Amino acid sequence: MRISTAQIFNRSADNITSTSNSLYEIQQQLSTGKRILKPSDDPLASAQILKLTKEVEKTEQYQDNIDISRRRLSLEETTLDAVNDATVRVKELAIQANSGAVSDTDRALIATELDELEKQLFGLLNTKDVQGEYLFSGYKGFDAAYSYDGATDKYIFNGDEGRRSIQIGPDSKMASTDSGFEIFENVEGVLTISQQTGNQASHFSEQLITDNVAFQAFNDTRGPAVISFGNVGGVGNNPRYSVEDANGDPVFSGDPPVQLSNIEYLPGDVIEFEGASLIIDAPKVNGPVVINTEDQRTNILNMVHELSSALKNISTESDPEGNEKLNSAVSRALLQMESIQEKNIETRGSIGGRINTMDAQQDVNTEFLLHTKDARSSFQDLDYNEAISQFTLQETALNAAYGSFAKIQNLSLFNYIN
Repeated sequence: MRISTAQIFNRSADNITSTSNSLYEIQQQLSTGKRILKPSDDPLASAQILKLTKEVEKTEQYQDNIDISRRRLSLEETTLDAVNDATVRVKELAIQANSGAVSDTDRALIATELDELEKQLFGLLNTKDVQGEYLFSGYKGFDAAYSYDGATDKYIFNGDEGRRSIQIGPDSKMASTDSGFEIFENVEGVLTISQQTGNQASHFSEQLITDNVAFQAFNDTRGPAVISFGNVGGVGNNPRYSVEDANGDPVFSGDPPVQLSNIEYLPGDVIEFEGASLIIDAPKVNGPVVINTEDQRTNILNMVHELSSALKNISTESDPEGNEKLNSAVSRALLQMESIQEKNIETRGSIGGRINTMDAQQDVNTEFLLHTKDARSSFQDLDYNEAISQFTLQETALNAAYGSFAKIQNLSLFNYIN
């Protein structure tokens, strides 16, 4: 077989090129630390690497979601803690204002502090998170949770009932927000007496609940109360009244208890029973007056606002009924604060539980990331010891190819022609 000079040159060039390419590829692997530089290097391993990379990216997003949610919930918890502290102070001031040793002037000063607490609470309930969204507005994150309506002299909730959930694991979602409606609006209500309606209704000039606990207990077990009027031998033809419960049984009042049956009623007389104090204007004779009630709810802002207004306007010095009115206003405020504080504690407990759950899920995600990255590394990462050995081998082969080619290219008869 004859080997031409062209064959020798072509074969040598191919060997040098092939060895150079192999050396370059190993050099790229060493510089990147990756065993697979393109899918064609190992199609099966490349598919596994893509799948595992997708899982890593998803899990890292779950970890970011947990960090974001934890910061938001921690801010909410801190805010609710400040709200609770303010509520405790309001409670202290309410009890202080209801003391017999406090004058009207002193109560006005207490009301001034309540006004400052009202402003503080208004700011807390309109707290924004780091993204500039209102914390308690539900889905309406860019609308202030609360605003003051001068026409009704009330604080209005402007948000909705939405709670944003965020993915923290493959099959796990967590509420990362709480609506102000659930925390501040949807609290247990306090009983109030409903005003009579209709042309034949008897109207109250005064309707106080002086003992909310007693009145609530009566309505839960025997209510509603019914006051019946009639002209039964009254002096000067004055009407007489009887008070019965919903079953028709008589109601007693006073200490010692007196049955409220066939009692003469003079204009302006106060009917008192089971924590209620009523004055009925022009009672309709032979017509029952049903003392209907409603479960009235209010948020903390309106509660503080109403209490402050009561302390400013009720006079225990010039109004004979001032003490009863003051006691009624304070008693109502204290009951409302109990409901508000209970809801606050319940929400903070829920936040703590969610943060603990996220911490546990974060640990799970961390373990999953570790194993997934380890699996991906087995397909993707370079074995440097093996690669360096291969690099040295290819480098030696390339040097040998260059050296042998230098020798072979001089093997020509023309070198011997003089």
